[in-house]
Amino acid sequence: MFPSLDIFEIDSGGNVIWRGAVESVDAARARIRKLALSSPGEYLILNQNTGNRVHVTPRTQVAQVEDLSITVIQAA
Repeated sequence: MFPSLDIFEIDSGGNVIWRGAVESVDAARARIRKLALSSPGEYLILNQNTGNRVHVTPRTQVAQVEDLSITVIQAA
């Protein structure tokens, strides 16, 4: 099975930077939690199969990133 969820970081300038691909939403959340420890900010998960996008913003900017705010954007 190939990873179908791409993870992107959205930097302060609005640029989108690819940070990897995973196979599940749980794996994406875990990866974003890890990324946010060293690079807090906004992230985007793109489902290559459906085109759906999930906007993720860690709610805390401290060493323990436990809670994520998630907005699902359906593909048109």
